[in-house]
Amino acid sequence: MRLLLPILLVACTPDAADKRRGMPGGGSLDGDTAQSTGSDGGSGEDGGSGGDGEDGSSGGDGGDGDDSGSTTPLFPEGELRGLWVTRWSYSSSADIERILDDAQTGGFNTIFFQVRGNFDAYYQSSLEPWAKGLTGTLGQDPGWDPLQVAIDEAHARDMALHAYLNTFPFWSGTTPPASVGVPHPLERHPDWLVADASGTAMALNSSYVFASPGNPAVRAHIAAVATEIAENYDVDGIHLDYIRYPAPDMSHDAASEAAFAADGGGRSWSDWQKDQVIATAAAVHDAVDVAVTAAVWGIYEDRYGWGGVSQGNVDYYQDSWRMLDENALDAIIPMIYWPVTATPGDRLDFATLVQDHVSHRGDGRVFAGFGNTISFDQAEDCVDAARAAGADGVVLFDWSLFKDHMGALGTGVFAD
Repeated sequence: MRLLLPILLVACTPDAADKRRGMPGGGSLDGDTAQSTGSDGGSGEDGGSGGDGEDGSSGGDGGDGDDSGSTTPLFPEGELRGLWVTRWSYSSSADIERILDDAQTGGFNTIFFQVRGNFDAYYQSSLEPWAKGLTGTLGQDPGWDPLQVAIDEAHARDMALHAYLNTFPFWSGTTPPASVGVPHPLERHPDWLVADASGTAMALNSSYVFASPGNPAVRAHIAAVATEIAENYDVDGIHLDYIRYPAPDMSHDAASEAAFAADGGGRSWSDWQKDQVIATAAAVHDAVDVAVTAAVWGIYEDRYGWGGVSQGNVDYYQDSWRMLDENALDAIIPMIYWPVTATPGDRLDFATLVQDHVSHRGDGRVFAGFGNTISFDQAEDCVDAARAAGADGVVLFDWSLFKDHMGALGTGVFAD
């Protein structure tokens, strides 16, 4: 087991970008979070893609290096072929070995492996407790380290391994956390919860409650979590899911209200909230020396007159394009969990949406998220459409939904 030093503060040093690195071994690879409105989905936000009626089921040229001039790529040369693996998919080392075997068969070169659900840890942490999902008891050491196993298994197969973290989901369930080990942050900081327009904190429920992006202490804690992982594990990236507000009327918690009064600077409340989400990503990006990516809403804005769809930049204050423009992220992975429509531009057309994201990537990268509720044949069509649009790669949600199709992927769209 690794010995971790406590991390109390995150120092975002000016030379942080100069430390950024890329693939295991310093070279390229051979072979190549479900958006929900608060329910447990997949990254594509833990498992679904919209939760808004028709909007979903539950809820390039970016360069090969980084801006520091390093010759080591942050991502595989050529097409990134990514696979999301949620925390629900494994409970033992053998499970992880099987998943990585499947990924290798499928022709994937990058694994987004979930190790944080709601301010808990599927790795050894001094900041957050061992996840209840490992032993049935929050904070109890399971006697093994899922993240370390996943890193070892991925690197043995020449795959990159990105630690996939739910960003703002704070807790899930109607009973508050009670850890037997490292205290859960909600035990110490109930004031970190988002609040509605009346200032009432989000109540515990069968789904997620969120920590507030507008609270500086929350953002510092998230950056510290990313730092702890990057400094103690040989990960190739940090992947952020649920990096958004939970709903349009959130969050009027006391810390956010005070911060807005102090530094709003004439901005609208919604613009200020977008800035807080971007600041969260930027703090992580500045604090670690590996690639930082995020699963983002599949529809940035509805510019097509579809109506009745959720929009990341409007409904959840997630301005994913600015995150790329301002170098807060190295890449976005829009969760476009709908098929290619028979008529281009029809409602929720995958091809239209991936083209939209790619056309606004600037100097960043866009890896198209696909899968979830679509059929295998439709998934193959999405890969073709992403390539035609000039996406830098694709990421499939998720292993558990497509595990029976790994061989067909490896001999089909991912054969080269």
